[in-house]
Amino acid sequence: KQWYQRRVRGFPTMASPVLVLLVAALPFLVLVHAAVNITQIRALKTLSGENNANVFMTCNLIFFKNLVDYDMAENKCRDFKYGMGYTYTGTLATVNDEEKNTEIKTLLNLAYEKNSVGKNKWNADQWVWTGLRKTKNNYGFSYTKVYNTSDWQWATGENPIDFHKWMNNMPDQRKQTKHGVVYYQNQMRINHDGVWDDTFTYKEHPYACDYKGKYILGLNYVTWHHAKRECNNAGLILGKVLDGNDLNELKRLFHVFLGAVNETHAKFYKENWLWLGGNDMDSEGDWHWTDGQPMNEFYGMEWTRYMPDNAEYIGTVGQNVLSIARWGQFDDSFDHTRKRRFVCMCPQSASEGTSTGMGISAVYNSTLYNY
Repeated sequence: KQWYQRRVRGFPTMASPVLVLLVAALPFLVLVHAAVNITQIRALKTLSGENNANVFMTCNLIFFKNLVDYDMAENKCRDFKYGMGYTYTGTLATVNDEEKNTEIKTLLNLAYEKNSVGKNKWNADQWVWTGLRKTKNNYGFSYTKVYNTSDWQWATGENPIDFHKWMNNMPDQRKQTKHGVVYYQNQMRINHDGVWDDTFTYKEHPYACDYKGKYILGLNYVTWHHAKRECNNAGLILGKVLDGNDLNELKRLFHVFLGAVNETHAKFYKENWLWLGGNDMDSEGDWHWTDGQPMNEFYGMEWTRYMPDNAEYIGTVGQNVLSIARWGQFDDSFDHTRKRRFVCMCPQSASEGTSTGMGISAVYNSTLYNY
């Protein structure tokens, strides 16, 4: 292909990378929120792939469905640093505006039904932990029911701004002794309606961490065109890999959320490959991403063989779309006959290095919880 002929010569051949759980060496990404509508919410559910998903991701948040106490949630978020840079400490979610509040309640509604049969509004799965905690003036009571922002801090260390969604007469800051230990209601949780409540640290709920990565996985096995449509429906685009940093982040993402590669599978087994947005369908040899940006090779980009080769031995069309292996190699493939998982990308990350939009992914039976 013409694109292949224009490749820069002299790239070293990469050995098969060892997949390890590392922290992505990427700059801090500024979060920009987008409004969420019912059409997009349905699209988010579609991307999740299975109904029994344990983890949901957006471009701003990662939601863990398992129930843990506040301290455990805080520790798990602190240890989860994917996409945040080597020096960044992961945190429970900061919810400082209406858009973020809507996003976190949407994730709770995706994970657990509101007030399902036999449950009431105080049950564990009706709330999600966030990063807001009262750090000053913990007396165990609050007769005035006054919310003083200077007494509270997000997990980042910042005091909250004026935005809040406290339930009526909350926070009430009660005190309780349990097994000889005194507890205060100084942790904030959010329910399906986006309403806030203060409660005790030993309560167990799902939790949400801030997410600074740029990629979202789609776990359905679909054709390239179907993958593109699912990403677009969720406010995302099919993924782009522009340099070695992007490639390394993707390989870590695959390992964290999909686990180690099964060595017993054949190289081109469907579980080993995911769709990206690269294609030359408009003009043979003129490769570009779905947003129109030209697709250029970068140092460390490795093809499975002399690619793209545009083989035509399957079906009646050539190999016009790009896929990536879980170990980092690239391959041109068939857009109508192959079905694979896929990589979506937050659109602002694709163009400006910042994160926006709301896409969803899901992970199940993962080793992610075994910190």
